[in-house]
Amino acid sequence: MKRQIFKNPELGPGEILKLFLLAAAIVAGVLLCVCHSSCQLTSQGIQALGAEECPKIVSASVLNSKSIKIDFSKEVNGQTGLVSKLQEGQKASLDVISENPIQAAATSCGGGKSLLYIFDQSARLGERYQLFGQISDKRGNTLTFAIPFDGFNERLPLCKMVEVQPENNSAKDQSAESPYVIIQALQAGNLFGIDLYCAQNKAVYQLPPVEAKAGDKIVLHLKPTAFPDACASELESDLSLAKSGRASAAWRDLYFDIGPKNISATNDALILRDRNTGKIMDALTYCTVKSGKTTWNLAAEIQKAIDKGAWSGLASADGAVEKSTSKVKPLVRSGPVKAEGPSSKSDWKISEKSVY
Repeated sequence: MKRQIFKNPELGPGEILKLFLLAAAIVAGVLLCVCHSSCQLTSQGIQALGAEECPKIVSASVLNSKSIKIDFSKEVNGQTGLVSKLQEGQKASLDVISENPIQAAATSCGGGKSLLYIFDQSARLGERYQLFGQISDKRGNTLTFAIPFDGFNERLPLCKMVEVQPENNSAKDQSAESPYVIIQALQAGNLFGIDLYCAQNKAVYQLPPVEAKAGDKIVLHLKPTAFPDACASELESDLSLAKSGRASAAWRDLYFDIGPKNISATNDALILRDRNTGKIMDALTYCTVKSGKTTWNLAAEIQKAIDKGAWSGLASADGAVEKSTSKVKPLVRSGPVKAEGPSSKSDWKISEKSVY
């Protein structure tokens, strides 16, 4: 095409104008490609579009049912944002705006590097939303973003892990048991907004909106078994629905199927956290007796828990709980579960069987 365009050296004013417009379109297309190169979906599910020199999103915190605070890498100016409800399985996207979005007024704070978005209506507990907004810096660089978040849970109970079995028990009947983690609620509340994060494979198990009383134990079954009819999550008051593995009418059983990412059978750092605020409620790191010290590589993950006051000890394999490779011997918390203070290696032991 280039040879055809420049084939005739004698061009009139009309042809020159056409060539100028064509060149402008090509340059605009190149610049558009450069801008789009920074459009990405982060591990937090945030989608952002802007050039390299634009402000970056540092963090986002849901403060209550009607507000969210976003921190940026530099001073910004913000416009009114829009809050849209996401359907089940739908991810945050710059293209998603519901029919009746909620207006979110933007107010500068934090020395100009943060924006507080206040919603016209409350985001409902148990629902998934996204905040769509656009900001600019002093040089006129703009950033468009879509941030996913959950309806704020004002009754989030403090929970702790009390038993962990990372091994899969592949029995031939309904006694088959997936890896599981048992947590205990130390307060009454709703579990929606709590995550169990398994750092080795970056698996995230998001707890559903179910009520818990102080002292309740909840079994998180982390893989489906070969008997799906026996794997019934108990979301209401009936605790006799689940029939597989260690399911019991005395506990609430919740089943998860998040795909190939899951808990590691040999070495992991488990973080129980508030999804909206990032607060770490509890932590545990373990390694196998045989090979743990050569394959444990989770120092950065467990250091976060140490910094947040949820784990004490070394951020190394020497600070991890040594577990067996038995499919029937779980790790259990020894002694009473304390609401205050961090967990440590000394709080856990290998048990011959489940003690809960």
